[in-house]
Amino acid sequence: MVGLSLVARLNGTVKTVNHINMDVDAPFGGVNVIFFGDYLQYSPVLDKPLYHSYALAQQHNERQIEMQRAQKIISQSNCVVKLNQQMWTKDARYLELSTRLRDGKSTAENYQLLCTRVIGAPNLEISLQQEPRNKVC
Repeated sequence: MVGLSLVARLNGTVKTVNHINMDVDAPFGGVNVIFFGDYLQYSPVLDKPLYHSYALAQQHNERQIEMQRAQKIISQSNCVVKLNQQMWTKDARYLELSTRLRDGKSTAENYQLLCTRVIGAPNLEISLQQEPRNKVC
């Protein structure tokens, strides 16, 4: 999932790269950008989701101000296409697992199902339990 910090960095990067032909005041320097995905599927890691809203009266650090700008850019989206039918999996168990995961209601059964989906070397599962990969950020 794309977060507000990433949108802010992308906005700055596009404006820097395209500085000759850009509209300084337009989001992304006037370059058309398409965002797509399921806003509710998974939250961005170490970032705020695109639908996050900041209170205007609060004191903010530089990162929060950047994210607030990104939120304003996202709110200027002039075209939204809403898809109502889930198409990415036909596996009912995996769909149920994903729904529970996004709602923060995972079960031990969900974990066991995920363990059956590890693809790669036989020692991969063991290596994921060793330092530094087993640390929580």
